[in-house]
Amino acid sequence: MPESETGSASRVIFLDNLRYFFVLCVVLEHAAHSYDGLNWWPVVDTGVSLIARFSSGFSDAISMPLLFYVSGYFAIPTIRKKGTAVFLKGKLRRLGIPWLVCILTICPVLPLLYHYTRNPFTLSESYGSLWLELTGNMLRFDVGLIPSMNKLMMNNGFYQRYMWFLSLLVLFFFIFAAVYGLKKDWFDRGPASLRPAPATVRGSMKLLLGVGFLTTVFSFTLVGLMMALGPKSGNPEPLFTLGNIIQFRPSRLPAFVICFSLGVLTFRNQWIGRGRLPGHFRTWAVSFGILLAGLLMLMYILEYGPEDMRPAYGALYFLVLNFMTMAALGFSAAVGLRYWNRPSAFDRTMAANSYNIYLGHYLFVLVAQLFLLFVPGLPLALKFALVSAFAIGCSYAVSRYLIQPHPRAAVAAAAGLLLAMVVFVRP
Repeated sequence: MPESETGSASRVIFLDNLRYFFVLCVVLEHAAHSYDGLNWWPVVDTGVSLIARFSSGFSDAISMPLLFYVSGYFAIPTIRKKGTAVFLKGKLRRLGIPWLVCILTICPVLPLLYHYTRNPFTLSESYGSLWLELTGNMLRFDVGLIPSMNKLMMNNGFYQRYMWFLSLLVLFFFIFAAVYGLKKDWFDRGPASLRPAPATVRGSMKLLLGVGFLTTVFSFTLVGLMMALGPKSGNPEPLFTLGNIIQFRPSRLPAFVICFSLGVLTFRNQWIGRGRLPGHFRTWAVSFGILLAGLLMLMYILEYGPEDMRPAYGALYFLVLNFMTMAALGFSAAVGLRYWNRPSAFDRTMAANSYNIYLGHYLFVLVAQLFLLFVPGLPLALKFALVSAFAIGCSYAVSRYLIQPHPRAAVAAAAGLLLAMVVFVRP
C-alpha cells in the first residue's frame, strides 16, 4: 500500500478501496455501451436500456476524474520515496508497457468486431491486414480533433480506446515531476503550520461550488473553442489526438486536471487528517443526491424528450455533470473515510488486482456482448448484468492467477493471441 500522509497506511485504506470501486464502475460503463444507445460501440444490441444508460452516465460522471484524484494523492509520497528519475521510470514501466501491449493486442480487436457486426456478421478482410493498417495509422502521428467516432471506426483510424487514461496519466506525472523539481519546497510544506479545519456546511459548499464553477467555466470554454474552430460535426465532445500517443476529450480535461491537482493538494495540506476533506458529511450526501437525481432526469429527457430541445438540455446536462464530479468526490471520500477505512481480505485482494482488471476487462466485455447478441428474448438489463458479471469475474481471475504471479507469461499469452488471430482470422 502507498505511504499515507501521516505514515500510517490505515488512513488511506479507503482510497485504495475507492480506486477499485471506480475501476469496477468503468467495467460497468463499458458493459453498458452495447445497450445504452452508443452507436459507435463495436457491438450494439437492438434498443436502449435505461438501466444501462443510467449506469454508463453515472460512471462517466465519476470514475475517470476520481481515478485521477487518487493518482494525484499518491504522487507526492511516491516521488519523495523514490526520487524524480526512479519515479518517472517506474511510471513508464507500470503504465507505458501495459499501454503498448494493450494497444498492439487488445485494441485492434475492437475495429474487427465493429466491421464484423455491421457487415453483417462477415469478415471483409483478414485480421493481419487490419492490424497492419491500424498500426500504420498509429504511426502517422496525427494531431487534431476527431469529431466523428463512427467515421473514425469505418476508416480504421487509430483510437486508443480505454488506454487513453494511461497515456494521459503518464503526461500528468511528467508535468507533476517537472513542477516538483522546480518547486520542491512548495510540495514539502510541513504540517506544523497547518491547523485542523472543522467540518462545516459552509466549507464543504465552498469547495463544491468553487471547484464546480472552475470546471464548468474551463470545460464550456474548451467546448466553445472546439465548436468554433473545429469541423462542424455537431459533436460537442469530440476526441483530440496528440500524435496518437495521447488522446482525450478536451471537454473533460479540466475535470481531470482539477481532480489530479486536488489529489496532490489533499496530501500536501493533509486535508484528510485535518478534516478539510471530505468535510461535512450531510452536505456532501445531500448535494450528491440532488445532482445525481438531476443528472438521471436529464439523461431520460435526452433519450425520450423533443429533439429540438436536445442542445439546450445537453448543455444543462454538461453543467450538472461538472458539479456532479466534485459532489461525487466529496461524497465518496466521506463515505469511504467513515465506513470503508478498515482492512479486509476481500478489499485487499480487489485493490491489489484493480489495475489488471482495468487492463484486461475490455475483451471479456466484448466477447460476452457478442455472444448475447445472438441470444433472443433476454431483456437488455439482464444482458447488461450478465456481461458485467462475466467481465469482472474473468478479468479478476486472469489478474489473480496469470498477470500477478506470471507477468511475462501474460505478455507472452497476449502476443500468442495476436499471432493466432493473424493466422486464423481471415475471410
